[in-house]
Amino acid sequence: MTVATTSTLPRASWRVCLMLCVIALSSVSTAAHASLLADRLEVSMYGRVGTAWDLTSGRYVNGSRMNLTGSAIGGRLEEGDYLEPTIKLHLLERTTDPTQPYVDFVLTPSMFMKAGLFAGVISDRFTDALDIELFQAYMESGNIGIQGLRVWGGARFYRGTDVHIADTFYFNNLAGQGGGLAYGDWDLAIIMNTTTNSAQYNYDTDGDNVLDLRRQRTVFVAQYAHKFEAGHSLHGLAELHLLPQTKRTMGDGSQVGLNDDYGWVVGVKGHLDLGNGSFNDTSIRYGTRASSGSRAGAQTFDSFGVPNAQGRYDEAAGLQFVEHFLYNFGSLFSLNAYGMVHYNTGRALNVGAGTRVEDSILDFGVGARGAYYVHQHFHLLAEAHYSGLKPHVGDLATVTKVSIMPTFIPIAGNSLWNRPHFRLFYTVAFYNDAAAKGLYSPFQQLYKDVNKTVGHYAGARVEWWF
Repeated sequence: MTVATTSTLPRASWRVCLMLCVIALSSVSTAAHASLLADRLEVSMYGRVGTAWDLTSGRYVNGSRMNLTGSAIGGRLEEGDYLEPTIKLHLLERTTDPTQPYVDFVLTPSMFMKAGLFAGVISDRFTDALDIELFQAYMESGNIGIQGLRVWGGARFYRGTDVHIADTFYFNNLAGQGGGLAYGDWDLAIIMNTTTNSAQYNYDTDGDNVLDLRRQRTVFVAQYAHKFEAGHSLHGLAELHLLPQTKRTMGDGSQVGLNDDYGWVVGVKGHLDLGNGSFNDTSIRYGTRASSGSRAGAQTFDSFGVPNAQGRYDEAAGLQFVEHFLYNFGSLFSLNAYGMVHYNTGRALNVGAGTRVEDSILDFGVGARGAYYVHQHFHLLAEAHYSGLKPHVGDLATVTKVSIMPTFIPIAGNSLWNRPHFRLFYTVAFYNDAAAKGLYSPFQQLYKDVNKTVGHYAGARVEWWF
């Protein structure tokens, strides 16, 4: 038997060890009351772990979404394993008085599967099936110097509400690295964004396949959220995205590189508090040029299509509309539903003399989850989703999904948000001919069968947050 040494262990194994050490140390610190900061350490977590099968073939399909965009819009039950602990250290101890000064340090690593199971990844160290990323690392302070002023800096989840059953943060999902301040109804921030391999941020100056000229996107954000009586609110959003010109002078005097570009975004969102935990949210957001991302719930950072001959996204635009509500019918039944539409256009390509082709794409999803509270420890959940994808060239592809989820709730309560959940679930998906032929979803791509119009997915999962 060969024993792996430190030099032969793959990077993924060390990332697993690092994650486990962080979790273990945070747990030990919480219990170590002798520590001066033990009573200021707060640990929270979101996680889900489970497995799944295609009942017709017995094939392992955990994590292979059935939705046409590959996102969770259209239902999230096929998502793979995921773990997201958050460690918050109160450097200035918080009190129940919201006017008192505070300083917090927040750290959020995440772990998610690329293939296989968590346990399988840990035992099989010679795979690259697991990713570990650092989602948040920031400092925040409030009520210091100016009462009501909050200041933050670092990398954080700078975003608002989500559609949980579609696992989509929408409207103002600006998670990134930067800093900001908030006072009263106003929230201002500057966010940076770049990548190591995107042609929008990198350029190969000498043709050696090494991207050696880099730049970053700067996003100026202004948000105004006004609260009315009875819990209602109106939220305005404005973004300005700037990409600077980045060029290098070559030996022959010519310049190569990237031209400057920009984009702007505006949006508005209304929130109605319907009482008893019920609400209705409606939002619309429009982005232009280099900030035109909206497809399948994308961030505005994700410019649609490809640039023109000058390297700019002159004609790109993206529109997002979301309707989301939850209504609790007493303590017996809850209904959570959403509808969202994304439309993108742009990418002007010269394919011949005097010929120009416009690219556009439409995707949408509507869905609902009903929860019947049979008992405080047993909820019967059911979902129905209908989603579609319409490329510029080609027919509308659609999928209809129906799911049933008997769920055990160990911590009693009649609420859609009670966790943890111990679930069994079964989903059947019906694809139209265009969706079957296009093989759009990760689930379909496992089989590569253009005649497969019905998919079956059964699973067991535990999901928690605290």
